[in-house]
Amino acid sequence: MNKKVKKYILKYSFEFLVIVMGISVSFWLNELSIEKNENRERLKVLNNIKTEIKDIQKYTADRMKYWQDDIDLYSIFLSSEFEINSIKEITSSKSRIEYNLIYYRNFEPPMNRYVSMINTGSFKFIKSERLKESLTRLHTINYSNINTSVQYEKLLKEHLIEIITKNHPNLLFASNDSQFSIEDYSKLLKKEIEKDPILKSNLIIQQKYFETKKSLLTLYIYTLEELEVELNKTLQLY
Repeated sequence: MNKKVKKYILKYSFEFLVIVMGISVSFWLNELSIEKNENRERLKVLNNIKTEIKDIQKYTADRMKYWQDDIDLYSIFLSSEFEINSIKEITSSKSRIEYNLIYYRNFEPPMNRYVSMINTGSFKFIKSERLKESLTRLHTINYSNINTSVQYEKLLKEHLIEIITKNHPNLLFASNDSQFSIEDYSKLLKKEIEKDPILKSNLIIQQKYFETKKSLLTLYIYTLEELEVELNKTLQLY
């Protein structure tokens, strides 16, 4: 092989090597940029989850208090030992008692960030399988179980309203009468419950659903705590 050929081989080999190195460096820089952007998005997703956990914790604390008060009110009116003062420790308003009888409480925790993650596909940025599992369990299984209980409660409330309007309209009149104090209203309600086994039995069933709903909320909160622990572990990596 003459010198001229060797010269061309060396020249083009060097140029080829430069091109390959240039492509490799460019590819590496591109991968680095993609990874950096993904980490930025991942941290954004994790911080959104952290914010939502705090919002849900506040919401569930409020729900737990109201649901426990609902159970306590029913327990007082269904108890053989009727204590007016026990009612007044929970509420000073007769409308609160009436609300407990004819209205049901929705369960709508703040889930906007989670729904947005699902809709935009940013859920894929979560690497931790345990974090994804806790997040999914919270917003699907636990959430669905509570709302199923709420829907059953709604049906029971509709039936209870029918019983009250047909057989105990005086309760509705008393709740709208400003001359009726909470003591008078409570005594009237207790009297109506004791003389009507159908009304009383419906209240007993509702109380059972209240207790079931509270148990499901406790499980929901437990999953929420698991989620927070896994999230904090993941955030420590960034």
